[in-house]
Amino acid sequence: MPSKPLRALFASLLALWLAACSSAPPFDAKAVATEWAAFMQRDYILRAGDRLAIRVVVSEAAPDVQDAQDVVVSPTGTIDLRRLPSSLTVGGRSVGAVRTMVLDAYKTQFNEPTISVTLTEAAAQSVYVCGEVNTPGPVAYVPGLTMTQAIASAGSFQITVKHSDIRILRINPDGTQRTFRVNMSRVLLDEWPDFLLLPGDVVYAQTSAVADVGNLVELYVRRMLPFQLGGPALGTVN
Repeated sequence: MPSKPLRALFASLLALWLAACSSAPPFDAKAVATEWAAFMQRDYILRAGDRLAIRVVVSEAAPDVQDAQDVVVSPTGTIDLRRLPSSLTVGGRSVGAVRTMVLDAYKTQFNEPTISVTLTEAAAQSVYVCGEVNTPGPVAYVPGLTMTQAIASAGSFQITVKHSDIRILRINPDGTQRTFRVNMSRVLLDEWPDFLLLPGDVVYAQTSAVADVGNLVELYVRRMLPFQLGGPALGTVN
């Protein structure tokens, strides 16, 4: 009859195997997309190198007369807009605050201007991909970056990944952390939407239950034996 340590090990292996059969519950895709849109258009703090699209309609009587401008925030945090006498300092302000600033500036020149300010390209920022990927590390962030794109930039998955439960770690503005669970298999089958990332997100690709079993065997069986077993460890790939 197996000893207690072996029975405990077998129980752990069984639990891991059963876990492999389960999949991550669907995340709230609408809430994630809403948060992304709010961050990009309201909460995102501008800095040097960010690119903005600014659209100005100077009169409701002539809505077809528009002034569309594509500007980049300067190293000193300013932008120059046509028809305004001086630069505007936007660095360190949210997109929403800059929209109000631009509107107020154009109101000094025109009676009823309509303004839209859109972030079209963020300056160099990163998300971080780690775990069972081929080249873990930071990935340059661009607006609209998805989990699948970030993983592809990290060299895609290793064979030991758990496709059904990829984790996204996000730090809230108040410093607390949230974790999202994404079933990559469902995303690839077009059953789930891809996950929209924000700057600073961490994508963690977990090991599969089979790989976890291999690691347990390596740690608690092979290394405890007084002799060396031949061949590679269970779950390892050379």
